[in-house]
Amino acid sequence: MLLGTRGLNEPDEGRYGEIAREMVQTGDWLVPHIWYVPHLDKPPITYWCVALSFKLFGVSEWSLRLPLALAGLSGAWATWLLALSIAGRGSARWSVLILSVSILYVAMARMLTTDIFLTQFVAWSLYFFWRGWRCLDALTDDDEYVRGGAGKRFIGWQAAMWAALSGGFLTKGPIALAIPLAAVAGLLWFRRRDSTRRNMLILGTAVGLSVFVLLALPWYLMVFKAEPGSYRFMVVDQVIGHATGGGAKNRAKPFFFFFGILAIGFLPWTLLLGWLWRRTHWRLLSPVRKEAWLMLSVWAIFTFTLFSINSSKLPAYILPMFPALAILVALRWRLGEESKDAESDSDPPAAPAWAWRAVASASFIPMIAMPLIYRFAFRVDDQNWIWIQVGLATAALAVFAVLCRAWNPDRCRRWAVGLGVFQLFLLIALVPTVETRLKSNQTLREIGAALTRDYRPGDALIIWNRLPQGLPIYASTVITPTNQPYLAQLPQHRMPFEYPGNAERFGDRVITNRADVTRMLESDQRVFVVGWANGMAGFQLNATNAHLRMILRSGVWELYTNQ
Repeated sequence: MLLGTRGLNEPDEGRYGEIAREMVQTGDWLVPHIWYVPHLDKPPITYWCVALSFKLFGVSEWSLRLPLALAGLSGAWATWLLALSIAGRGSARWSVLILSVSILYVAMARMLTTDIFLTQFVAWSLYFFWRGWRCLDALTDDDEYVRGGAGKRFIGWQAAMWAALSGGFLTKGPIALAIPLAAVAGLLWFRRRDSTRRNMLILGTAVGLSVFVLLALPWYLMVFKAEPGSYRFMVVDQVIGHATGGGAKNRAKPFFFFFGILAIGFLPWTLLLGWLWRRTHWRLLSPVRKEAWLMLSVWAIFTFTLFSINSSKLPAYILPMFPALAILVALRWRLGEESKDAESDSDPPAAPAWAWRAVASASFIPMIAMPLIYRFAFRVDDQNWIWIQVGLATAALAVFAVLCRAWNPDRCRRWAVGLGVFQLFLLIALVPTVETRLKSNQTLREIGAALTRDYRPGDALIIWNRLPQGLPIYASTVITPTNQPYLAQLPQHRMPFEYPGNAERFGDRVITNRADVTRMLESDQRVFVVGWANGMAGFQLNATNAHLRMILRSGVWELYTNQ
């Protein structure tokens, strides 16, 4: 719902969307291309999903984001099934509700990156593993037929797990293996004295690896063969270099970066995390619940720790831990459970009443914070709704804080879900009013529409200083395989030149001398320039024989011409 209300945000949505569009246009679904040159930063699953959607429904913002929404639903479905197999239908329902109104999860199910696809594959792989792990409980049965059936089911679930891992590996590489296998290793350590389980797991892994090799490796091998140098770029530069040199892409952040992201991204449930891992609660769990709790905890904590120590950090990197957190919160507070644990005579320690009231009120925080971010961080000063929303949300928060003082925890969490849904729809509905003000994350829709309207055959197009990655989506009749623009003074270590040989593929379309651009602007040929902010002013000072005219200034981008 509301998937197509805003333009594509640069650079991620523009980049992934353009790669998918070129797959459909050129028919090359093997090697990803952007601006018609190879781009092998990521494996292909994300591109394939979007390209298939484009093929079925045409190129649009809605069709681009449809696979994201479906991946979000898929991750929620896996969360439901995993929680259902651990604690029953009530806990499964609350796990999905907690996940589905968490800010970061919902945001990334509407913003095209690889993270929501990776999250669903991680969730499915661990659901399949858990089902297989529980099959091994029957290995102690006296009936040989029952034991044999349990072993066969375990192997089947292991094969399904590794199929899901293959999907994750084709989405984001080795990280898709690291997270689930860390959770499996934690559970195996917990049952380290159970040699039967260990031996069965070795057998299941052997079968699963065969599935993995058949599903995940062929694409890599075909690309390595089709694109010389791709092995070094993808394995050495991307996998190893991404972990150790994140600052090269402005992704280096302090180790505590994700504490803030988790605190905001898991709203309105963040406060409940403070009571998750308590010794008293652990002692009350049955043996089966302890295994589930351990697996989920390792899943969440390993993901958070891994990305915290990694030098490369982006907010959505920790998204794969969110299904685990949602189930942990539901299990910790026994949300939806009608009875105590089968092997426990006591309820787990409860959170303070003020914590539940804070959870119910937390959905107002984004309603207040986001308009202020638009105003002061992005300098949006012509939208009166900003101050109206801040005032109304602040007043509503004050009234709500008084009203909920008499509420029990169940009523508080139900209101948290309702208000969470409301605030998410409100934020989604208002983003289009500021989408061209979001600095480097803005949309290029207006620039593309103006360029398509004014450009004529025989005109020249120069891209100046920075690549507008998703521009061809909005100007597909201007930028084509046979009509590439000139690329002037783009950084050689960044797109589209970061892949070896791409600069040579563009040939004489690459301009490294500012004076050559000035001469083109002073010529009789009509020249359009799409450039980074304030580029026109610099050329106006140097191009004495050119009379530059601004066509459109959209956020940090400019479109201007010499005629």
